[in-house]
Amino acid sequence: MSVDEVFFDRVAHDLRGELSTMLAGVHYLLRFGRDLSPPTREMLERVSGAGERLTRMLAELDDAVWLLDTQKQLVLAPLRFGDLLDEVMSRVEPTVKTRGVRLVLDLTDEDAAAEVIGDVDLLATALTSVVDLATLRAPQRTVHVTAAAKGSAPIVRVSDEGDAVPKDVLARLFEPFVEREIVPRETHGRRKLRLGIGLPIARAIFEAHGGSLVVQPGDAGLTLECTVSKLDASAVPETARAASG
Repeated sequence: MSVDEVFFDRVAHDLRGELSTMLAGVHYLLRFGRDLSPPTREMLERVSGAGERLTRMLAELDDAVWLLDTQKQLVLAPLRFGDLLDEVMSRVEPTVKTRGVRLVLDLTDEDAAAEVIGDVDLLATALTSVVDLATLRAPQRTVHVTAAAKGSAPIVRVSDEGDAVPKDVLARLFEPFVEREIVPRETHGRRKLRLGIGLPIARAIFEAHGGSLVVQPGDAGLTLECTVSKLDASAVPETARAASG
């Protein structure tokens, strides 16, 4: 690891550890503090919500090494396309319920059985970031996730029903912090839910797998197309293939 990577890794790790300790105390008080006054309980719930949002931002900071112009090591392994998407759906499920979003996944059994080569955790992180942004943009609406494995590589399209994105913003969409400009004010404002670097991180991860992350043109909402991976089985070490069964 370079000095920059060590910096991001240690800062995120240490902050996350201290935050986890504080949140554990808050959750303990909320669960077992039977004599809490209503104002005190309300304040603890606000602290809990702020802690959960900060946890999500620290997760982005932890992955910020992908914004550096240095080569990152991938832990490659084969996996089912369907298993990857199941992991992504499980990661976004809590926030989907909170935001009242209807999340629709379109995936055939044939495509689900297709093999993907890649770093499983990183690919899930990248896809989760794209889907999560769509749910932020379209609270109380529908987000469509269409996945197909036909052709040269598995592709996932994520479409939301949020407001149209101005062309000048689309041109800068994969720059750090620009994604905050396409989220409704009432869902971030002073209560930010993301640092605003998820899209550039996701694009870097897909590109490391030979894939891509691009905007699909449209008159409404936002559609992002993720080419997940173009790696083939020859890129996977023998030990990883054996471990995968």
